[in-house]
Amino acid sequence: MKIALLATALVLFTAHQESPTKSFTEPYLGIQFNYPKTWTIEKTTTPTLSGNKVNPKRKPKIDKTRTLFLLPIDNSVNKAELEVVRTEYHASVDLWQTIQIRESEINKTQVVRQWEQDILGVPMLFSRVDSPNGRTAIVGLFYTRTSFKLLFRLTAPSTEIDKVTFEFNKMLETLKYIDGSLPKEDDPSVTLDPIGKKPQPVVPVARVIDAPSTGPKVPLKAPVTANVVVSTKPVMVRLPEGWTAENIKDNALDIKESTLSVPMHVQVFSVLDSDPAPTALIKLSAKDLNDYTKVASREDFAPKTNAAGCSVSSVWRLGQDAKGELVTGSMSGAMGDYYLLITYRTTDSKVYKADRKIIDGLLKQISIELAP
Repeated sequence: MKIALLATALVLFTAHQESPTKSFTEPYLGIQFNYPKTWTIEKTTTPTLSGNKVNPKRKPKIDKTRTLFLLPIDNSVNKAELEVVRTEYHASVDLWQTIQIRESEINKTQVVRQWEQDILGVPMLFSRVDSPNGRTAIVGLFYTRTSFKLLFRLTAPSTEIDKVTFEFNKMLETLKYIDGSLPKEDDPSVTLDPIGKKPQPVVPVARVIDAPSTGPKVPLKAPVTANVVVSTKPVMVRLPEGWTAENIKDNALDIKESTLSVPMHVQVFSVLDSDPAPTALIKLSAKDLNDYTKVASREDFAPKTNAAGCSVSSVWRLGQDAKGELVTGSMSGAMGDYYLLITYRTTDSKVYKADRKIIDGLLKQISIELAP
């Protein structure tokens, strides 16, 4: 009996272990990621040309700009495909998204959604493309400030795409640069070095690693401060450089940044005499929902501790009210016995993308503490 129980426990333990992985490196971009050993790599080739015509007598060349992975799908005989491509692009996000739509029209497919996902502080530009043949492709461009960029193209039966996308996202979490650097977001106004005829692979930089610090990690303290009063206690709100506070009254204030299209309203509360922060955020977000006649999209971000030790979360909606466009954001930041609520609202969706990047930077550093 004990042996049977031990065997059962061992099976359960093994089932919950992470699948073994391998490492893949795109040498000319210096980007590396881990993938399950169940994925297999297929050779990719390009035809050998004589002039502008394919020469059938010569072997096809190995395509070094493209790698093709075959991904098994649970409970299915089908396999998904993941292409990893080194592609040249240095232009705006809008142009890239327009290109995806135009290519879809030519191929008689349909772009059903376009979005961005933060990877290492840089957006991955995604498009979901559905085909009449029952297959779906997820195309992602890593929008780095480099002439060559990393492009993913994940393809699977539409009925299986959610399963495959889950595994794909787990792989993206392991993405890193082999020299330990972090990428910058692309800017079309910046002139990049021209690409040579024979690009050279990135060589990892040898690093001397010091012994890790044995002391506690010191949280970041943003330099701009504003004092409010919460339940008779003086509380300090810390903001990143470039932000200012105004209209401070009791537990409320407005904050703004020079390039942000609208100021945002902030209120600070104590959990000792107010709702818990998650409940307060839900109620705040529900108030915004009453103003919408149509919600086109919604994004919810679960609590995440920022560099200052503040647990931040947010809810974003895009849609329409009775007068036209409406975009709202409800945010919270909690530390100890105190939390703050932030509201953002605009009726111009064109400024939202730029505003969102500024606000995301705020949420990475904002914090609250008892004033000295």
